[in-house]
Amino acid sequence: MQLIAHYEVSDFAAWQTAFTADEEARRDAGLSVLQIWRDADNANRAIVLLDVNDRKRADAWITRSNALGSDDANTVNTANHVFLETA
Repeated sequence: MQLIAHYEVSDFAAWQTAFTADEEARRDAGLSVLQIWRDADNANRAIVLLDVNDRKRADAWITRSNALGSDDANTVNTANHVFLETA
């Protein structure tokens, strides 16, 4: 299973630094980053593809991340997460 996360951020560089620093929490949640993209037409939009090993722990990570602005240096304005399965 994979997870695609869309983030609207106020400062991409600050967000990316904070996101990278949160690696241990993602790993503990059974998530592995496969790819990070920056929208070519909107410098404040980040898209992340993650591999999910445990859906329940991944859901808890999303809830935690949404609740704690300190996880993203208070740069995330909106976040959307979509779990995907191979068809």
